[in-house]
Amino acid sequence: MPGPTTEQQITEVLTGLLAPYGCISCGAVIGPAGSWTQGDARMVPLPDGSLLHMTHDEREAPVVVNSRGEKDETVLVSLTDENNCALCVWAQMRKDYPVAGLGVDLAATLDFAGERGAMFNHLLFTPREQELAAKLEPDDLPLGLAYAFSAKEAAFKALAAPLRSWYRTHTEELLFDVRCFELADLTHEAGTARKGEAQRAMHQLGIASIELARMSLGDQALTLAAALRI
Repeated sequence: MPGPTTEQQITEVLTGLLAPYGCISCGAVIGPAGSWTQGDARMVPLPDGSLLHMTHDEREAPVVVNSRGEKDETVLVSLTDENNCALCVWAQMRKDYPVAGLGVDLAATLDFAGERGAMFNHLLFTPREQELAAKLEPDDLPLGLAYAFSAKEAAFKALAAPLRSWYRTHTEELLFDVRCFELADLTHEAGTARKGEAQRAMHQLGIASIELARMSLGDQALTLAAALRI
């Protein structure tokens, strides 16, 4: 399982993504598969020795809670599990800056190679996305496709915190899934567009765009996403 050096590398990429948008502090913690994803509140150790207490809301999205069990939305958090590895990323943002949500996803390159990869390619990506994925990694199409898929997943997860805020004051359901996001361009390494129900939901949530950053972790593609308010 990757160790502290990998956590530091991910933190550096996350810092680069969030720095223009009022990031106070951020980090990444890697644990065994299943860490922080089920059961009661879990504790995520931070570099300064303090702990984040984390649980899941009624929609199974991760959320930080204080010692009294109250949601602490000054800290954004996101999780991903892949290949016996669980990754948690967190960020504390200034309230008067535009980041409303954080997302992270790991995708195994092997899933997008061979016959299995050909099936996923057909089912998960538009022809335009397939072209862009090939441009992301001209010498490694499975890695490019893994990046494209993890971008869609990370974008979807980045709306968890805005949705939680929405349901405090609204009863209308905002229904959309990962397929409603697509790789849109290569600006800043990658981009996402939304369509259909995701387009409507992002408008309702006041989200203007989703910024992405990516990096390779051996045989896995990692994408980080920040949902920006209008």
